[in-house]
Amino acid sequence: GERLREEIAMLGPVAVKLGQTLSQRPDIVPQDVCDCLKTLQTGNSPFPDDEAWAVMADESGCVGPVAPGCVPLGCVQPDAKPLFKAMSKGPIASASLGQVYRATTHEGEEVAVKVQRPLARRQCFLDGAVVIALFKLAMARGLVGPIDLLKIWDTVASGVTEELDFRNEARNAAAFEKSLTFLGYATVPQVVGEPCAKMIVTEWIYGRHLEDLTPAEALKFSTMSVEAVTAGLVCTGLVHADPHEGNMMLADDGRIVFLDFGLMSTVPDEIMDAFALGIQAVLNRDWPALTQAFILTGFVEQPVQWRPAPDADFVSGVYEGEDLVDKLTVELSERMSAEPTGLSQFGALSTVLFAMGKRWQMRTPPYIILLIRTFLTLEGVVGQVDPNFNVYTASLPWAIQRALSPTTEESARALRSSLLNEENELKWERLLELATQSGSGSESGSESGSEDESKEAKGEANTDPTTTTATTTTTTTMAATTATTTTTTTMAATTATTTT
Repeated sequence: GERLREEIAMLGPVAVKLGQTLSQRPDIVPQDVCDCLKTLQTGNSPFPDDEAWAVMADESGCVGPVAPGCVPLGCVQPDAKPLFKAMSKGPIASASLGQVYRATTHEGEEVAVKVQRPLARRQCFLDGAVVIALFKLAMARGLVGPIDLLKIWDTVASGVTEELDFRNEARNAAAFEKSLTFLGYATVPQVVGEPCAKMIVTEWIYGRHLEDLTPAEALKFSTMSVEAVTAGLVCTGLVHADPHEGNMMLADDGRIVFLDFGLMSTVPDEIMDAFALGIQAVLNRDWPALTQAFILTGFVEQPVQWRPAPDADFVSGVYEGEDLVDKLTVELSERMSAEPTGLSQFGALSTVLFAMGKRWQMRTPPYIILLIRTFLTLEGVVGQVDPNFNVYTASLPWAIQRALSPTTEESARALRSSLLNEENELKWERLLELATQSGSGSESGSESGSEDESKEAKGEANTDPTTTTATTTTTTTMAATTATTTTTTTMAATTATTTT
């Protein structure tokens, strides 16, 4: 494991990001290897301090030392007032594109100073050239079927290029925090001063990473992280694309803090609708709806195509009198039911799709690559806390909320068919089922909620954001369920009037 970590570290930023993802997946690589690869998150091989100081001086326009005892090579005025009042003797964290120092401003504020690796841009472009060559070879030999790997790489490369400019990170952080304000427990470090392309200064966060949390704190941390990321997937459309352990902390005030916003994913309205449909479909074991979700997201194109044999040509639409949509649904049902975590983890769904892709004509939309990486990474984090953690259940309240506000005609039809029968009558059993499942989504916070009620009964104020997490989830679920009843009753009444 240590040898692999060292080799990956020497290969450059792109390889390091791959290693960071693998470090969260003990189901893919052995646990001891995962443990070694985790050091790539915040303990990657650092570059020399004097090179970091030179970047700080160049980016800030500082002509003197960056801090007492931290004098860049070629410093013009070594006796001038330093940029910072004090700075750590070395980096406190080092990752794929840069490293972080702890410093104190002249006003006495503690800050984190993130500095880009001097050759990061050049190394990323070299990595990109190698990836393109490998992808072209794979496509030329037919190893990936009809998948356009170069189009996928264009999307990934665009994100990496944006990540190389820390000013984008500052903008992303502000947008991400604003998008999740409604949660009340998710935040980001505030930027101090003006960010530069290769240096960004933020407030110092007082908190701990997952490895330093108690079991109870770790469970709350996991719940908050999944809720925040899945809210981005189906509600806000802005998703943190790299939620590994090093990029999330539990602050001392109980909030979850996300770090490093160089790599983000944006999700269009119609795709959020489709994901919301898919989440509900998995929990309901509604495989026809899940098939429809795949079609809406672009994984499956219409007409559906399938190979009768591994080396046979694709047939479209119908095969021997059987509709291929129905055939796809049946196989999807069998495979999902056979997966041990098929009803609880996105990773199992990825496994099923990969296996089915050998016979079914499936696409991998470019936008989906970063999202797959996001959720594989996130599941790896929460899986350390609770191997049985159900990501679908945790995201159900947001899926219901999204489903109640469809933005596309297909989504509106899906909501209608989910809640009304062919006679335009309300499906009360379905509503009760949704309410039951939504309630289970907040079970992990029920104990905290009870504590809150007890405090309120005694007249005590609850100021702990970690207990607010449970309350927020429960409230959202109740609101979503109430809205479901109201909306569907209105739909039924309107439909009945129109029919009459």
